[in-house]
Amino acid sequence: MSETTHTESAGVPTFAYIAAFLVLFIILAVFGDLFTFIVGTIGLIITFAAFYKDNSHDDHH
Repeated sequence: MSETTHTESAGVPTFAYIAAFLVLFIILAVFGDLFTFIVGTIGLIITFAAFYKDNSHDDHH
């Protein structure tokens, strides 16, 4: 049998999350009507907030 090693991924850098959010937000603003823009923005914020993980408290320990 072969040994498999599992390594933790470093994750995506913060600027990539911000860039993806801004690109999706601009797409909503350009191509969506007012209702789609409002509902899409709320959904976008909820989605990005759900996947946000704050690791700043780990730096102090």
